[in-house]
Amino acid sequence: MALLFETPRLKIIEINGSLSNSEREYLLKQIPLILSSSVVESLPPYFHSINSQEAAEVWLDRMLSKSRLFLVKLANGELVGFLFAYVENGRDAHIGYLLSEKYWGRGLASELLRGFIDEVTEEEAWVKLIAGVESSNMASVSLLKKLGFVEQVASEEGVVFYEYSLREPSE
Repeated sequence: MALLFETPRLKIIEINGSLSNSEREYLLKQIPLILSSSVVESLPPYFHSINSQEAAEVWLDRMLSKSRLFLVKLANGELVGFLFAYVENGRDAHIGYLLSEKYWGRGLASELLRGFIDEVTEEEAWVKLIAGVESSNMASVSLLKKLGFVEQVASEEGVVFYEYSLREPSE
């Protein structure tokens, strides 16, 4: 079942491959605007150079096929970012999030992740959330720590993983 939840300033909507043509066209126009070079600087290569509708289509199809994709909208309906979760073994959700640069520094990422944690604790059987962050991305590092994510041993050069336990694993 697709998740849909709201926070005081945000509406988060899970999408899947069955978008209407008009919804898909809207997304394909917005994706290059949101995935600016400064937004994707610390993200994997497949987030880079999304500067056309064609590149946006490849990115969107990849995200929909590899993960659960959530639109992050303001209360007025404006699309301001994305949250994604790749669920492994039905237990561990590797998550990522990004917001359009013009919305940085307003506490929206914190609000988004707090709401997401609350929602998936109630609605999903996941045991933990895992977020990989470049060690130089101090804003995300600080946010994850503030929310209770615990730093794990770095396994890739420059990337540090943080875990958040949602519940005790069942045997």
